[in-house]
Amino acid sequence: MNNKKPSKNGFSIIELIIAGAISITAIGVGFSLLQIALKGNKIDETQMGLNGRINDTLDFMLDEVKASKRIIDNETEISQYNQNCTFPKDSEFLFGINLPDQALVKSDYDPKGDQFSLSQVECPIVYSLRPSLNNEKNPFSLIRYGPQYNESGYYISPSYIQFQETTLLDGITESTKYKKISCPDEWSGIKTIKGISFCVDQFKKAIEIQIEATDFERGIRSNEIRSIASIGGFTSIQDENQLIIKSTNTNNLENSPLCVGGQCCWMGICLKSNKVTYIIDNSFFMNEGYPHPNGLLVNGKWQTVDDPEFISPRINGKNLFEYTINSLKQHINKLPSANSLSENNKIYMQIISNNSSSNYLFEDGPQELNTENKIAALSFLNNLTAEVEAAIDPWDDVCRSLESEYIGQLIILSAWRPSTITASSVQPCVGLEEGTFEEIINDYNQLTRSKSAVGALVIDAISLYHNFCEASKNIFENDWLGSISKGAESSCIHIK
Repeated sequence: MNNKKPSKNGFSIIELIIAGAISITAIGVGFSLLQIALKGNKIDETQMGLNGRINDTLDFMLDEVKASKRIIDNETEISQYNQNCTFPKDSEFLFGINLPDQALVKSDYDPKGDQFSLSQVECPIVYSLRPSLNNEKNPFSLIRYGPQYNESGYYISPSYIQFQETTLLDGITESTKYKKISCPDEWSGIKTIKGISFCVDQFKKAIEIQIEATDFERGIRSNEIRSIASIGGFTSIQDENQLIIKSTNTNNLENSPLCVGGQCCWMGICLKSNKVTYIIDNSFFMNEGYPHPNGLLVNGKWQTVDDPEFISPRINGKNLFEYTINSLKQHINKLPSANSLSENNKIYMQIISNNSSSNYLFEDGPQELNTENKIAALSFLNNLTAEVEAAIDPWDDVCRSLESEYIGQLIILSAWRPSTITASSVQPCVGLEEGTFEEIINDYNQLTRSKSAVGALVIDAISLYHNFCEASKNIFENDWLGSISKGAESSCIHIK
């Protein structure tokens, strides 16, 4: 009889306890490693996201810099030539950029390729820094104040009235204790405002920008992540204010001023004297709401067009009055200020708006064009409107200019014809009460004033839409602008 004991094929309690402890330890180590890996991924994800947002912001800013004419690093220059130009008051100015005139849509380009309509961006784009809002990452946000743009990159709001504030990047750091970019010695020196540093070259054409921003690891507000990046570039649009082109026109008078950027010209009329007065038609005939007779020149003569019978003329995408004011402001911007000129080279200027009655920029006559008077001139133009439904009546202004030794050149612009053509006892010209104003002006200028110490008055004329330079080329067969600008140095320009 075989009395063998049965064998035991299991684990003892001690073995089970040891095996369980090893398993728990392995699981714990694995879970810890998984937590570390996930945390590392979160940090990497946050860091990459922050890096990407900074680089996207820098790329956007540089794209706008490249499309601009000049960089503005002085806050006072933002509104120097247009008092309506500004930026959000709760922000700190960084820098701005001046944009060139823009083609706003594809249709602004002529299919033939030889014409296009441009609209002036009235104010600079301004970048500034302000405290972050509730829905933004603290502590500061970089904002852009400027024209709106569409998905194709076209600016769609050139008027300052439609400028908008856009947050480009939030989470800008408050500390300035980061390693700064290095700038060339001849540049303006680095400026640091919180987490943004930049420097601009002496010509206001190139810039280096550096941004430091912060973010928090997802779900862990105490774990702050920082990132810093920089970029550099320059404006690619010609800035006419930095071109120095000497005049080669031998017909210019001895006192012809030279603007920074070349000849001082406006709509094809160049200054031939440093004593200039502008007479601007601001009657309703310049208004967008006035329908002008439609027509075209056939064999050098005006012929009406019936479809449509009337139109509201536009030049470079603007109505007649808007085009006049914007282009004259640009012209005045380029004129040299008296502050930096010798006495002989100073420009003395007057602007007269006329809508049957006259409104003077300077009540006491032409004044030297210093910085203060230049700003006053731009403000004067900004406040002009074309609302009075009465034709221009320039004769008193022209006749007074003839007798003034402080006016060497008169530039008169109009899109219509005066309501009166003959002098009278009520409205004489240089003391004469008989004859047409055109005849009196020409005779006095050539026979009397030309023999005086000041010489003949240069009278230049600009005719908008209707060609009042030549009688055969407008529906009214009127050449009043051409008649008063017959002098040797004078000219009449037609712009349509």
